[in-house]
Amino acid sequence: MSLRVIHGGLLDPWWSAAMDHSLVDSVRLRGSPPVLHIYRRPPTVSLGYFQPSAAIDRGLAESKGIAILRRMSGGGTVYSDEGQLIYTLAIPERELPSGSDAALAFACGAVADAVRAMGGDAVVKHPNDVLVSGLKVSGNSQLRSAGAVALQGTVILRRPVEMDVLLKRSSEVGALSELLKRNIDAEEASEALLSAFIERLGMESVMSSATETENAHAGSLLRKRYADPDFIWGR
Repeated sequence: MSLRVIHGGLLDPWWSAAMDHSLVDSVRLRGSPPVLHIYRRPPTVSLGYFQPSAAIDRGLAESKGIAILRRMSGGGTVYSDEGQLIYTLAIPERELPSGSDAALAFACGAVADAVRAMGGDAVVKHPNDVLVSGLKVSGNSQLRSAGAVALQGTVILRRPVEMDVLLKRSSEVGALSELLKRNIDAEEASEALLSAFIERLGMESVMSSATETENAHAGSLLRKRYADPDFIWGR
């Protein structure tokens, strides 16, 4: 089995969330091969699916033009901007270690492998963080749905500049470019992340793009869910 790889570049925040959902549905409903979606966003706050919207300073975020979305997976609030790489791996459950804890550990392990390949002394902090020198450089989460799994996470390349919109932060964050004392760009990090995932999955990679069906489904999800204020603020 091959791993589809989609490099999305810098994406509209709500569209990226809708596309991630669409790719999971391709695996879940249409038997698509596993797919790794790698991209970046402009300044965005991402709420976990079950998280109360009170976890962020909405007024401050809106005054600074920071996008706010609610993602499909659980976990805490995440701030991201052009200096963070984001990934979603949509994959049949049978291709991962058994159980939700093991699947999340698999994702964290792959990210840690990627960071080590770039020169960082990465360690996994249970259940979902990757640290370098005690600082969080990656947070990860998952969604499980009818035999399909979405593993999602970030890799912090440059220090986030608007973290004050988050009312609670569980870990002090670090940036790989600062910690490794050299510029780590999105291309290098993407290649390291892809290599780590294909090594752990034992698959070959195939460069791809979203299909016409996936794009259409993402458009529907965008209208009905991810761009809907009731969905974003309803918790």
